[in-house]
Amino acid sequence: MFGASQTPAVEKPLDISALGRSELADVSAASHQRERLERMIQNEIVPRLMLTHRAGPIPPSLASTVARQLTDADVASFIAAIRGHADDQAAVFVRGLVSDGTPIETIYLDLLAPTARRLGTLWDADECDFIEVTVALGRMQRLLRDLSQEFLAESGRTEPVGNVLLTCVPGEQHTLGVIIVAEFLLRDGWRVLVGAPWTESDLMAMASTEWFDVIGFSVGCENRLSTLKREISRLRKASRNPNVRVMVGGKVFSDDADMCTRVGADAFATDAREAPHIARTLKANATTLPSKSARREATSGHSDLSEAVRRD
Repeated sequence: MFGASQTPAVEKPLDISALGRSELADVSAASHQRERLERMIQNEIVPRLMLTHRAGPIPPSLASTVARQLTDADVASFIAAIRGHADDQAAVFVRGLVSDGTPIETIYLDLLAPTARRLGTLWDADECDFIEVTVALGRMQRLLRDLSQEFLAESGRTEPVGNVLLTCVPGEQHTLGVIIVAEFLLRDGWRVLVGAPWTESDLMAMASTEWFDVIGFSVGCENRLSTLKREISRLRKASRNPNVRVMVGGKVFSDDADMCTRVGADAFATDAREAPHIARTLKANATTLPSKSARREATSGHSDLSEAVRRD
């Protein structure tokens, strides 16, 4: 042993051409196993360690791998909690999801939104009364306010993008979806004013006195489309911004994309996640720009727009 060379042995490259069929299969299996291990380390172990030790922001691609996916059972449990007698039961349920790694965005879109739709279905089927629906929606709005600060903190925007007015079609009372859309727009850097519900005269007065780059409508039922078409036409004529853009949302537009054009809107968003991108595109495609003085006046008049979304 003494006197042996201290030069480390050099591992020779594997000569695949010299291997038999069974040996090739073993090499392939080992390579596949190594690739699986590398993917597990990159996509699961590393992001979980980052979550555990709070080692800075996690890239969305990694965060999505550790996010707790909501199931139909989760939605059913939440609906039971939101309809229950204990006022804090739903909040405790949601906080448990957040602790488990569920993104707030997922809670907004995959828990609160389907719950609101389910409550509407129960109402239509006379399986819950007006008081129960009102209490449940009130609890969800409080949850939105509680989660809002954390959700908006994810934004790195410093400069305002533009001004948006969001509302339901006059006569509708579905406000939760509008508030969720407002949250996504706020996180993207927009100044947002939510008027839900507003009367037709309120909308006309607001559009004629304030500068809005985009006006967004949420539509809950098909029988309000004629009202929406009329309101869009009137708002375009009354708008202080002569080139205001109109965005719409609701299941009726997802089911029939041509309906957006028929009511006179410029675009529709399939969900709240898509709304900021649609709004930015609409603003970028606007051909008439306001004067500098008009922009300054519009901006100064909207210092409290972000707070408006948190009002009942």
